[in-house]
Amino acid sequence: MKKNILIILSAILLIAVGLFYYSNQGEEKVVNNEKQSTVKEAAKKDVREVVWEQLPAGQKDMIDSTWEDGKISKITLNEQSAMSPVGDKSYAGEEVYLISFPDKRTATLGDLVIYADVNTFDLIGYGIRD
Repeated sequence: MKKNILIILSAILLIAVGLFYYSNQGEEKVVNNEKQSTVKEAAKKDVREVVWEQLPAGQKDMIDSTWEDGKISKITLNEQSAMSPVGDKSYAGEEVYLISFPDKRTATLGDLVIYADVNTFDLIGYGIRD
């Protein structure tokens, strides 16, 4: 009798663990699909436009053009740089976008330089200005 109860309890426990595992897997897939759709949506737009939309109004007002006039390039962030323009150290040694917008004060400060993630186009940092 005790052996049958032990087998039944073990089976119930195994089923419960399995259900819990598979229910969490489903939630994880939803999160991944949402993240993937965000990346796909970003890829449909120009990175300059996506970054422009993330700028505060005050910064947009200081730019001497529109997002279409920004210059874009890819760079690899130097992992040894103590003055890294990006606070998130997970980007060290990674390739990122560098977007340069002409500033109304370019003669004194230079262009507004922005760094963005190459996959999500998220703004991740600003270039150092004088």
